[in-house]
Amino acid sequence: MTDTQPVQSPRSYRTLWLRLSPKVTIFNFITYLIGALFTVSFFVFLNSTSSFVLGQLLRIPSDQLGSYTGSLSFYDQLVSIVMVFVWGVASDFVGRRTIYSLGYIFIALSLFLTTFATEVYPSLLLYRLIFAIGGSSASSMLTAVLADYAGDEDRGKISAVAGMMTGLGAVISAFVFIRLPSTDADAIAGLRKAYIIVGAIAAVTGILLFFGLRREYGAAMGGSESSSIVSTDDERTVLTSASASTGEVPISAEKRVANSAAAGGESSAEDASSSSRPAAARVESVTGRRLTVKQRIINIGVVAKEGILAARDPIILLGYLGGFLARADTIAVTTFISLWVYNHFGCSDGDKTCREAYVLSSTLSGVAETLTLVGAPIFGYLGDKVYRPISTLIATILGFIGYAMVFAIENPTSKAMYVAMSLIGLGEIGMIVSSLALVTGRFIPPEIRGSVAGVYSFFGALGILIVGRVGGELFDTWKPTAPFFLVLAGRIIVFPIVVVILVRDVWLVLKERKEAQAAHAAQGGEGQEVVGASVVKTSVGQALRERYMQKKAIGSR
Repeated sequence: MTDTQPVQSPRSYRTLWLRLSPKVTIFNFITYLIGALFTVSFFVFLNSTSSFVLGQLLRIPSDQLGSYTGSLSFYDQLVSIVMVFVWGVASDFVGRRTIYSLGYIFIALSLFLTTFATEVYPSLLLYRLIFAIGGSSASSMLTAVLADYAGDEDRGKISAVAGMMTGLGAVISAFVFIRLPSTDADAIAGLRKAYIIVGAIAAVTGILLFFGLRREYGAAMGGSESSSIVSTDDERTVLTSASASTGEVPISAEKRVANSAAAGGESSAEDASSSSRPAAARVESVTGRRLTVKQRIINIGVVAKEGILAARDPIILLGYLGGFLARADTIAVTTFISLWVYNHFGCSDGDKTCREAYVLSSTLSGVAETLTLVGAPIFGYLGDKVYRPISTLIATILGFIGYAMVFAIENPTSKAMYVAMSLIGLGEIGMIVSSLALVTGRFIPPEIRGSVAGVYSFFGALGILIVGRVGGELFDTWKPTAPFFLVLAGRIIVFPIVVVILVRDVWLVLKERKEAQAAHAAQGGEGQEVVGASVVKTSVGQALRERYMQKKAIGSR
């Protein structure tokens, strides 16, 4: 047992108008924003051009494109689900910087190799899985590095900046990357050239991240920062002292790390002082020992159980369903719009340049992505001003109208498509923002926030798996707009759930108000401190928001 005491982390400091974590420079932060810019753009490019690769490069018949596209997306997502965990564990041992940059190298390798594909199975599938390996690294480290770099005072602002950069990257991909093949007179040569150019950008980004991001310290890098470790024998004392000061029930450090990792590195306020270090280093700083890979795998079951139990709270369940629809929106916009446009212009003839198809596909996707960029601050503002399920209801209605229009439209060149894609873009970002707000509320106890975030991510992955696989089959066997009907059906299911939750909560607020009025009247209605006085004077909307902020999650323990 050592008498070494934990060292408190230095306070965050202001860089430009934002407060970053200690030892994070403005160069580190700008490098991170560049990585955020391109993380989503490569996903949009790959999904939007996959139909052209299948049809023009591999000469897959148009009546089989939906099935092949859905299958590739399905296997891609299965690998991503596993690799997000693998990369998360690896980043705790070798550092975020290495894993983040390595992910972009895998993405670049996949894009380069795609130009040499000769058949769907096994070559194109193998290259797509390499992309999934790299993409899962980039997406998981995008969140983890954000958690490491953001100062607690400006964590929300920095998250908003990172979100805007990812949205801008999607717009750049839609209006620039997707149009690259159309600049060459030879369709196949243009497609290959586009993949090489985008792959080169990915490689350069990976190199920039390796040299531009901060080198981690602590246990993950074998640095000296871990000198502030207390011994294993002192673990109970440390946790008990911490719980006494915060009023929380002590939980193991391993559980805190598992929850934090499942949340993509998001730290609660009480863990903020150590958020600048990888999770393994934070465990060592408290327990003096490192979690093994086996322990981390066991913790996944704990995380899943707690997250599922939390869904007994209708608000959290609504957040999970919103996550499902948000990710389903993503694959519908980036994959099946371009596939529909490709088939409409008859691009299966490899000799056609299909410039019109590339331009229309990029324009329609670009309209949706632009509206997501515009809608993000709008729904962020609504989330702070109104009862949050109302934001989910608005996003559900917008998406419902947009997908209903697309399903009814027979020709993707119709002018009505621009209105539909605008509504879909707003509905998509609205569902993303509102569902995230529902599963990250402060009413969720800190010890299960990571569990909730992990299950939320699983529902999102499930949305991609179902819409990708089933939508692809329906595209071939029913009609080109069938995948959009799946997302439309999802909103039809969610709509009554939102309404029931809102009606229930309004009824509870009115009931509480009636009881408060009766108590207020019984006491003569005098004074501002009389029981029920504040309830009587509060509007229903404000009462709903206050009830949401003060409630306890049913699935907590």
